Amino acid sequence: MPPLRPRLRTAIRCAPLALLLVAGSPRPADAQKIPTIPPSQGVRVGQRLIDFTLPDLDGRTRSLKELRGRSVVQVTFWATWCVPCMQEIPQIRQIYDRYRPQGFEVLSIALNLRETPDGVRAIARDFKIDYPILWDGDGALMKRFNISMVPQNFLIGKDGIIRYTGVSLPADYDALVQRLLGEGGEAQASGP
Repeated sequence: MPPLRPRLRTAIRCAPLALLLVAGSPRPADAQKIPTIPPSQGVRVGQRLIDFTLPDLDGRTRSLKELRGRSVVQVTFWATWCVPCMQEIPQIRQIYDRYRPQGFEVLSIALNLRETPDGVRAIARDFKIDYPILWDGDGALMKRFNISMVPQNFLIGKDGIIRYTGVSLPADYDALVQRLLGEGGEAQASGP
């Protein structure tokens, strides 16, 4: 038999060792998943809006949590004596009427700042408000959200994440609502 070249001899001698190492090694580790940290609760863009439950003007209890996963929600804190609050009602009503069949909801929270439920009902009738108006009679929710001026608006995606917050509606309100309605319920935050 002709002599083997030195490299080939080394490869032949090492082959059993290589097979032993491959065969004897544990199977490759499963890919490790990076843990996902759910968004914190709060009142800023990118956070999950703090859950709340309040009665509407008819005494029915409404909850933000029951809308999560299926609706884009506009939460608006307002008062009847607030001129900017009254000025944005027609635009909110228009967007609500247009996108409600697609899953858009409004939770309008009337604050008890020199208000009465009857006074709020009168404004709702005069402005033809057909979305739910909730009553924060004791001001607890206003304190919890640290509301210092009205109107205060929160636009929340189906995933419960705040996508916009401000004392006015966003300039591209219609387009933003339409885009959020097209998204699934996955958690992804975007700025205003």
